[in-house]
Amino acid sequence: MRALTSDWNSSREQLVFVRTQVFINEQGVDAQDEWDQEDTQAVHFVSFGTTAVPTGCCRLTEEGQLGRLAVLPSYRHQGYGIMLLNKAIQVAREMGLRKVFLNAQTDVQMFYERQNFKTDGKIFLEAGKMHVRMERDI
Repeated sequence: MRALTSDWNSSREQLVFVRTQVFINEQGVDAQDEWDQEDTQAVHFVSFGTTAVPTGCCRLTEEGQLGRLAVLPSYRHQGYGIMLLNKAIQVAREMGLRKVFLNAQTDVQMFYERQNFKTDGKIFLEAGKMHVRMERDI
């Protein structure tokens, strides 16, 4: 199990594969809401198991926003999400950031709370899903 640091041009195929499966196909997010200008500027992370097939992904913007954390269904609850999150936080620290933040879907808020993220509890709609903003000092 490993997580690689990458960019949009180098890992586009793997990122599109995972995010299409999770966000568009599984969760029903509109493709217009999934792809944005942040993709070309962000640092991306892709996880792999024992094969060349990606298991998950995540991105980090230069402002410290984590996003698009997704793990394919058959790889969930095996540590891939935590590994991707930890890798992104490590890179954020290396970038000199003191804090990271994200907009978590409310049904995975507890996952982020277990990783020391805090929220103000205000829920909002984003890409057709209920979200809550969360942040963490690093």
